[in-house]
Amino acid sequence: MLLFGFIIANIITIIFLFKKGYKLKTLYKMMIAGIIECKVIFIIILLMGATISVWLSSGIVPGLIYYGFDYLKGINFVLAAFLSTMIISFIMGTAVGTLSTIGIAFLGIGTGLNIPAPILLGAIVSGSFIADKVAPISSLTNLTIQMTGTKYRDYLKSSLFTLIPTVLLSSFVYIFIGMKYSCSIDTNVIMQYQSTIYEAFVITPYFMLFPILFVILAFTGFNIVYNMSIGVTIASVLTIFVQKISFSNLIKAILWGFNAQTGVSSLDELVSGGGVIPLIEVLFIVLGSVTLSSLFQGTQLLKPMIKALYKESDGKLSLIAKTGLLSILFVTITFDQTVGIIIPANIASCRFDRLGLKRSLLARTISDTGTIIAPLQPWNVNSIIIYGVTGISALSYAPYAALCYISPIIALISGMISFNKLEINKKQKNLELEA
Repeated sequence: MLLFGFIIANIITIIFLFKKGYKLKTLYKMMIAGIIECKVIFIIILLMGATISVWLSSGIVPGLIYYGFDYLKGINFVLAAFLSTMIISFIMGTAVGTLSTIGIAFLGIGTGLNIPAPILLGAIVSGSFIADKVAPISSLTNLTIQMTGTKYRDYLKSSLFTLIPTVLLSSFVYIFIGMKYSCSIDTNVIMQYQSTIYEAFVITPYFMLFPILFVILAFTGFNIVYNMSIGVTIASVLTIFVQKISFSNLIKAILWGFNAQTGVSSLDELVSGGGVIPLIEVLFIVLGSVTLSSLFQGTQLLKPMIKALYKESDGKLSLIAKTGLLSILFVTITFDQTVGIIIPANIASCRFDRLGLKRSLLARTISDTGTIIAPLQPWNVNSIIIYGVTGISALSYAPYAALCYISPIIALISGMISFNKLEINKKQKNLELEA
């Protein structure tokens, strides 16, 4: 449905611009130029599907779940759901993928603890969407850094300035909510999952070194495409030689997604997923948003709106606030995060440069606003997928998705604090020079 919407939007825009006097050949060149500029993103999207599949089939993700369950005993379950999904989503690089795997497990266990599903899902959504914000293999994270022209290492360092207080405040919210539902966890459910995983996969703590290495390479600035390719290769080797899955079944898993057969249907859903083919639609959605954005930019179709929003007199804080607002606006009206990343990045880049602001700050502003608020909107593609997976609407879980509300607020506050400090330092230096 969303793909169809982008096709119609592109066709209508081309017809409108053609009537305005633009040649079809000129519009075609604009679209192709935009696609070429974002070619790395398309590769990453396909690699993401393959990565999820082989990380499941190799036993890496099942191992994470297996050992993770050991830490759920005797702690605040709502907080545990938030923190666990946050860590796993950072490694897996997909919000919806994390939610539809480990998130479903948490919902199942939470039901046995009499925790209302919308409350628990709000915590899970908050943790899962860390992937779209900062995960090194997330297509949205890489779209953000590609469009803003920054490196992942610089972007992550900048993001930690707002991410740490956001996570801490969200944790306090979930500690408070979770205290009401504190009770003894049904260890039988956890033990059943653990024993079934242990029987279905070869599980070893050495597998935990693999995602750690992956994150370290990403943080040190290692090319993300090479990093993901190495990850797929090593995990494929583990799948064949450790998990004893045939090469033909491995190829099927990479293309169509891994389907676990543990004998427990609820667990099969937990450790299945991924695949290149299922992400083809996502690739075309991104393609549609890129071509639409290229037409908007190349013909300056959005110039009147941008002129009304941005002013030459805008200061640093005003520029950050308006860029965040623009990202939220496009995520809201296009039902997806990609346009909310691409257009603000293209429009605001030169303005950030002119005021001497780092591109990593631009990337952080977009991810702190438009990217992170997407699951709060019932019409957004993410919310629709979440509803399809869990049967719970955004209207029910959104009030409890604390991180998605806190992140934009922290982004604005951090900007105010940073620039106030800069002004104070400048005044002190001027006083010293005068003295």
